[in-house]
Amino acid sequence: MLRLKELDTLRGFAALNVVLFHYTTRYRELYHHKYPVEFDWIYGHYGVELFFVISGFVIFMTLHKVKDVREFAIKRFVRLFPTYWICLILTVVFTFLLKSGEMNKITFTQLLINITMIQGVFEVPDIDGAYWSLLPELFFYGFVAFIYAIGCLPKTKIVAVIWLALMVLNQMGLLPFGAYFLNLKYGMFFLSGMLFYELRFNKSDAIIHLLIALCLIIAVWINNLPASLYVFTGIFALFYLFIYDKLRILNFPPLLFLGYVSYPLYLLHQNLGFYLMNILKVYISSEILVIILSILTMIGLAWLVVKIVEKSMQVRLKFGIRNLLNVPFRNAS
Repeated sequence: MLRLKELDTLRGFAALNVVLFHYTTRYRELYHHKYPVEFDWIYGHYGVELFFVISGFVIFMTLHKVKDVREFAIKRFVRLFPTYWICLILTVVFTFLLKSGEMNKITFTQLLINITMIQGVFEVPDIDGAYWSLLPELFFYGFVAFIYAIGCLPKTKIVAVIWLALMVLNQMGLLPFGAYFLNLKYGMFFLSGMLFYELRFNKSDAIIHLLIALCLIIAVWINNLPASLYVFTGIFALFYLFIYDKLRILNFPPLLFLGYVSYPLYLLHQNLGFYLMNILKVYISSEILVIILSILTMIGLAWLVVKIVEKSMQVRLKFGIRNLLNVPFRNAS
């Protein structure tokens, strides 16, 4: 599969934003910081929406490369679940070893349901707060797999109009059911990624640009936060720069590396990072240094997951599924 370095750059940028938000603004809310609040990165949580746009682009690209829904499902399973299970286990183990009060709140049933990644469907609490965004991802995979199965993948514009209409109806309170499973709160970000794919690889036309503009307008309307207009416009602008090959200037090693480890970093950084910061604060007076050391530690742990565990598990699982189902298997994306 085609590897676009700019997407890794955007992943790295998104991951860094989320980590900085949690280690400044969110940590202040939960445990309090002593350094000035002006240093908090209050907009960092919007990195998740950037992840959703990236996912829309990448998943749509993947669907154009697979031969059927089964191959797509296997690829997604192999890409997501082994790393998720490893990070889940590490979070639980380290939480226990650090004797955090959070450990007492984790039940065995909660742990078992969290293994499925769909705990939100059953209203079971996530073991780590960062896991919340995985469910919209899974709903999106199911949605695009469905439109692929019924032969509507080439009809992106029609799919976009229908999906955006459902988002508007839901926001107006006129849709009595389905908002959760149809991804009507975050769907416009995934959809915009699909539309950006069309601009990048297929013929551009005014309707695609108009639909992307509608995604932006509806995203701002639904989120209804003062910063949404500026931040979401910035996210879409970044993708336009990517589409028209103007983002290569940002392809430098630190962001590319962060993109490489972004998935396990996202899964690991929140709770473990908070626990680590609480410990480091006892011995280090500079909270800025505490934040930097915590970021570097979580990046290192994420790299270990990718380098030592994730790759070997993915390869074994890939070949195991291939042999079990007798499915020709190309590289996971």
